[in-house]
Amino acid sequence: MKKIIKLKESDLSMIIKKILSENEDRGNRYMFFSNLEQMRRQCDLLLDLDPEMVESILENGHDWAQDHIAEAKNNMDQVFDFIMNESKKDGMELSMNIDDKDMVMSEEDDIIDDLAMTEKDPDKALALYQMNEGRKKTGTKLCARGKAAAKARYDVFPSAYSNGHAVQVCKGKIKGLDGKKQCSGTYC
Repeated sequence: MKKIIKLKESDLSMIIKKILSENEDRGNRYMFFSNLEQMRRQCDLLLDLDPEMVESILENGHDWAQDHIAEAKNNMDQVFDFIMNESKKDGMELSMNIDDKDMVMSEEDDIIDDLAMTEKDPDKALALYQMNEGRKKTGTKLCARGKAAAKARYDVFPSAYSNGHAVQVCKGKIKGLDGKKQCSGTYC
């Protein structure tokens, strides 16, 4: 169901002025920041959707969407790593906005404590933890169910898409060849 949003001319002109002022504030690379802001808005909207509804859409023959998200994340990781490495190489001070300083800590306490010990700055430790959140685990083996499902679905194995599919099967997020969603291997 599509939502119809009615805007007054004054609202539209205000939005256009805001976008133009953002572009002027950012200099020559305004598209970089403008695209990042658009991606953030779209991610927020997608994350607000009902997960079960999205899952049912994806299961009805729209796996390509999951592949595109995986590729977008991969691209974002590469840009993020590049910018972080360049900022360190040039000796630039890395400044971040951390909104969740009063976060409730749980299992991550040990990681943050380790970072705080090495950095002697809890805010910087929290920033480092948040930067590494969601990073890929290294050395994690794919389960047999995931490998079999990926080999059956993709012509090329291993590849980024086939490995992504295998991981999702191993985590129990999508069905394997047996038609069941079940967590397997080191992903449980």
